Amino acid sequence: MAPPTSGLSRTLQSLTLTKIREIEKQRKKYEDRKQEILTIASSKAGDQRELVAHLLSGVKEIIPGAATDPSLSNIRRWLDQSRFDASIPPEMLQSFEKQLRAKFETQSRKLSLADLYSHLMTEWMNPPTSTSKNQSHDDDGSEDSFEVLERQKERLQELCDKFESVVFEPLETDEVEIHKYISGLFAGEEDIKALNCLREKIRSTGKSMLAETVPFDKESLIWCIKGLLAEDLLSEEKQNVLQDFLKNELVLGEITDVLNMRFADLKSWAWEAEGGIPVMPRQQLNGKYRIWMDEDVLQAIFIHYIGIQWCVALKSALTQMVQSTPTWKWDQGEHMPQEERTRRAYYLPRTSINRSFDVNKDRFSQYINTFLLSQLPGTHESLYTGIGYDNDSTEDATGTPVKGSSIKQQLLRKLATEVLLHQSLHGEVAVVQSDLQWYATGLSHTTIFAIMKFVGFSEDWIAFFKKFLEAPLNMAPSSADGTSTGKPRIRKRGVPMAHAPEKLLGELVLFIMDHAVNKESGMLLYRLHDDLWLCGKPSQCAQAWKAMEKFTKVTGLEFNLNKTGFVYLSGVERGRDENIVKTLPTGPVTVGFLTLDPATSSWIIDQKQVDAHVTQLQKQLDGCDSVLSWIQTWNSCIGRFFSHTFGEPAFCFGRQHVDSTLETYERMQRILFNGKDGRGKNVTEHLKTMIATRFGVTDIPDAFLYLPEQLGGLGLRNPFVPFFLIREELTKDPKEVMKKFLEDEKEEYAKAKKEFEQMDQQTRRRRFNDLYSNGFSKRTPQIDERDTFMSMEAYTQWRESASESLQRVYAELLSTPFDEALWTPGDVTQQLRHLQWELPELKRLSSEKRWIVGLHAAEVFEKCGGLSMVEKSFLPLGVLTMMRQKKVTWQMVL
Repeated sequence: MAPPTSGLSRTLQSLTLTKIREIEKQRKKYEDRKQEILTIASSKAGDQRELVAHLLSGVKEIIPGAATDPSLSNIRRWLDQSRFDASIPPEMLQSFEKQLRAKFETQSRKLSLADLYSHLMTEWMNPPTSTSKNQSHDDDGSEDSFEVLERQKERLQELCDKFESVVFEPLETDEVEIHKYISGLFAGEEDIKALNCLREKIRSTGKSMLAETVPFDKESLIWCIKGLLAEDLLSEEKQNVLQDFLKNELVLGEITDVLNMRFADLKSWAWEAEGGIPVMPRQQLNGKYRIWMDEDVLQAIFIHYIGIQWCVALKSALTQMVQSTPTWKWDQGEHMPQEERTRRAYYLPRTSINRSFDVNKDRFSQYINTFLLSQLPGTHESLYTGIGYDNDSTEDATGTPVKGSSIKQQLLRKLATEVLLHQSLHGEVAVVQSDLQWYATGLSHTTIFAIMKFVGFSEDWIAFFKKFLEAPLNMAPSSADGTSTGKPRIRKRGVPMAHAPEKLLGELVLFIMDHAVNKESGMLLYRLHDDLWLCGKPSQCAQAWKAMEKFTKVTGLEFNLNKTGFVYLSGVERGRDENIVKTLPTGPVTVGFLTLDPATSSWIIDQKQVDAHVTQLQKQLDGCDSVLSWIQTWNSCIGRFFSHTFGEPAFCFGRQHVDSTLETYERMQRILFNGKDGRGKNVTEHLKTMIATRFGVTDIPDAFLYLPEQLGGLGLRNPFVPFFLIREELTKDPKEVMKKFLEDEKEEYAKAKKEFEQMDQQTRRRRFNDLYSNGFSKRTPQIDERDTFMSMEAYTQWRESASESLQRVYAELLSTPFDEALWTPGDVTQQLRHLQWELPELKRLSSEKRWIVGLHAAEVFEKCGGLSMVEKSFLPLGVLTMMRQKKVTWQMVL
């Protein structure tokens, strides 16, 4: 983690240090006065009543809130009673003494924990220097670290060299061939009509944007800045500048004027970077490095505005074309004809011919709403208000990840559900996975401009994006004053990472692939940027893959063979079609750490990947320079990274997936905490040892580590808890869900057949006349069909278009379980309600945190007299919030 004070407000840091000094002063003052009170109490040992009265007075004097404590008021009144009432035994007075002494010790413990909190915060804000830190490592460890660092430098240089070898050499494709290829995808009359409509919308959008005289105002500037911050496009220093812009109305006004003048002369726009734009590798949260441009802040805002405006318009236009025109096939199987619907309405009285329970429609609706052009924002605010692609979940005020699955988790559930469905209903299924080699970095500019021209972008807008893409890049390292030391070179290939135009142009190009796959095979290509998945009938997957290969050939793209794979699942009796096997690529199918096992058709955790990442996590934890940064790293990696890469629990994975994840976490902790080399035997023992070694504090309650910060704890996450909240809600094996559906389907068929056969002839004739005299069907059934109920084969033929039960099962498998909260004892509930007056965020305490509070409540009540371990006034909540906002980056070696 970066030095914690780099982005920390100096004012907030100063206030925190003042608070820390005040805690030290108050603790000393309390302990001194407590000792005086107890010393005087020793001299009153001969008079139990006076001793209790003295302790009671002392408690009220030095313990905050004691004066209004009803239990102390009771002791005072009972003490008064004992002066006259001989029935109050000495043992009761001794009990009062014990209670009062415990009050002193409880307050001492709370102040000690507050003092420990202060030391932990001080350590975090002022970590040990790198020199002293390195000295603490032995010689062998230092040598290993040096080798890793050197290897990292070599890999980074290789990355930069590869980038340089790609982006400055143009990849020429044939514009005529591309236009001919796309025209073939829009060959029918309806296709041409839809294409012309799309072109008109794009032309209209381009004209209206160019006609704007004052496109920038305060509102648009704010969503541009927030969008840039969400994309993590700029350096930390420049992000701080953007944050400052948001706080200054005067500056926003000045920027608005400058950008409006720049937009008024859009045809003359240029990068205005004489020395070139510095280019550097930057590490993402997942540990991977990407090459980024370090551009001017105002240029970034200007480009972002134009890019987002076009993204929103293009997503709307393409979505409407897919959704509202007959250009796309949205049934993965055959579409049930109207005459079949009428026939089913005759045999099955509860079936309406005007209403269908259609899994195919659900597939298409989910595809439109979630996966189609998923990287294009639908609104100007989508980038900073939506749910992330992969594992970028944020945390709420209590430090718990916000509920809501990323698109990748939804995709994983979609694949798992489709595998279950196809295997159960059709006896076979194929899953194909791939991505494109160096897609954004190596995308041909010729391809981009050819597609832009084909769909209706004007020459003016193509000229602007050409200047944007042909940025003057400076690959040389920067000097001390931040200026590049080399000569700029014009980029001739690829799109700058994380910019809004990258989303626009990247999605526009790959939409042609989406369309081609649907046109050639009738399938839906599940695509998250350039990550590609197919799932369905093996024969259709083979057709779709051929369409994808043809697209890449025409556009100059290549598949990344290291991330390409295919799984063909079929029963022993059915076997596999070897012609299909030859058509599709080889390799495993993986999402995160989950791999689709061809032998069991289950999604299993890849333990080799886990082991590699656990080894890295151990190094990263060992490299933390403070206890709080250790906890921050643990929470982020255990709570965010691993929980996403293992796959979120869902009904399509069942309880077996949860148990496998729990076993994996248990194994990970055995590796991380082996009781050797200064490590504890578990995370609790390890942290306690770390704190004892650094600060000499040994009597630390477990609750201090795990309770949320608002209650005075350190907020350490327990990775097992979220799974026990939902485990009992899940079926052990999701295959049982489909097995039960098939059994229920047979019962439903038998029941429907019995009802039909018991129907009298008059009712049948009336139903027949109602359906067939209204023109609902072009074909009239034969006489024998009227009196013979449909076969089981005919009944099940259109399951995916007509089965309410299957639609319900499909929705269930795609869904995630709700948390089953623990019962909360009355004293815990009462304490939480009381504390909510001072800490309203406790009202939103998650089920996970409530589990933790319930688990440790008895210990906290015993040692701290209530749920609050440290007084709110002593807690540096502002700094803790800032610390949580600083995301942890995986330090994986390239």
